[in-house]
Amino acid sequence: MKEKDGVMIGLECHVQLDTVTKLFCGCKTQAEEPNSACCPVCLGHPGSKPVLNAKALDYALKVAAALGCEINREFFFSRKTYFYPDMSKNFQITQYEIPLGLKGSVTLSSGRKIGITRVHLEEDPAALVHESGMGTSNFSLVDYNRSGIPLVEIVTEPDMVSPEEARDFLDQLTTILSYLKVFSPTTGVLKADCNASVYGHARVEVKNVTGKKGVEKALAYEIARQKNLLLNEKNIVRETRAFDEKTMTTRATRGKETEADYGYITDPDLTAFELSEEDIEGMKKALPELHADKAKRFVEELGLDEYTAKVLANNFQLGNVFEQVAKEVESKLAAKFLTRELMAVVNRSELDLDKIELDPEEISALLKLLSSGKITEKVSKQALIVYLTRNIPPTKFVEKQGLSKDLGEGEIEKAVEAVLIQNKQAVSDLKQGKQKSLNFLVGYVMRLTKAKAEPRLVQEMILKKVKGM
Repeated sequence: MKEKDGVMIGLECHVQLDTVTKLFCGCKTQAEEPNSACCPVCLGHPGSKPVLNAKALDYALKVAAALGCEINREFFFSRKTYFYPDMSKNFQITQYEIPLGLKGSVTLSSGRKIGITRVHLEEDPAALVHESGMGTSNFSLVDYNRSGIPLVEIVTEPDMVSPEEARDFLDQLTTILSYLKVFSPTTGVLKADCNASVYGHARVEVKNVTGKKGVEKALAYEIARQKNLLLNEKNIVRETRAFDEKTMTTRATRGKETEADYGYITDPDLTAFELSEEDIEGMKKALPELHADKAKRFVEELGLDEYTAKVLANNFQLGNVFEQVAKEVESKLAAKFLTRELMAVVNRSELDLDKIELDPEEISALLKLLSSGKITEKVSKQALIVYLTRNIPPTKFVEKQGLSKDLGEGEIEKAVEAVLIQNKQAVSDLKQGKQKSLNFLVGYVMRLTKAKAEPRLVQEMILKKVKGM
């Protein structure tokens, strides 16, 4: 545990596992109409019996193993008792006494390790939908489609010391989940209960914050709020708060419960489970190459620098696309294009890279056109922007715009000669060492060739010809 500016942060991350059916019944995890994917089991009707989803258990065990946890050979499920409209049977099936895994860690981009207290499996409650009623009255609806969806909960030690570290932790965690193929960023949900305290005072929990950005913003506000209370000589109350994404503020909802308040009891409808040592070792050996190992391989086998290798490997899709593109074009060209040009468009346009489907063949074709001199860097950037923002394949964009026609050096030289003849004053200024004149002449040639010439080649030709005049 480490403190910075008196801040201690711990997260309880609830990750929706990417299964077809729910945790204890055969209902689908994806449904469009409210309350259309529920049954007596996930609604808790009398006489219904839960049956554990083997795929969900397999996914959760993979998560625990990938985080370096000690895997418990024997474990069971408990009932977490509470009354709330989102849980029709008045208890949630979860793990408490013996979770799947204990004592793991996640390494931040800084190299600092964040401890993982436990990893366990549980079901999601239903979703409350808050609607405005007639006049001044309000009402809420309940959608039980979400009830019973499998979650893996990952609880950290209070090792993070800033909102930025919390976001970095979630970046690293979601990357691991992507490599394990247990979480879908497009259909799945990742929420976190954010626990924060300052200068050793009472811990406050901000519940159900969605997404990395939301967690960072919620913690930033909450830490500032707590420090402001102390500056004004007021007490920090141990409580549960909610985060409002519109106002970027937190508000009190209720006093903070303790674990004893939930009255955990062993679920009598689910038997205890036992894994053999062979099962555990086999699962660990079957884990895929994770991002840290992939980055190391990019450095050793493809000659990338450490920073570029980490950027590529830290996104599952980007790393896979790079590997495929690097088979078709020079690896350093592919790495530079993906980490600089592509990521620049993603960041500038505020796109979610995990929700963009990148086609390695299209990117390879675009880079082949660029490296062969058939298109300029400017054209390649234009094609990339259109691809990411409008989903138009780069090769089609280049073809449609008439930008892929070969332009030989002879044609470029003719264009340069014509521009020099038409702009004698600029030529004279260039001879006197005025750099702006060179930029003007290069720009003129680029317009004349419809940006099909390579600017560096044009510049070299202009300087050579002007020197010989």
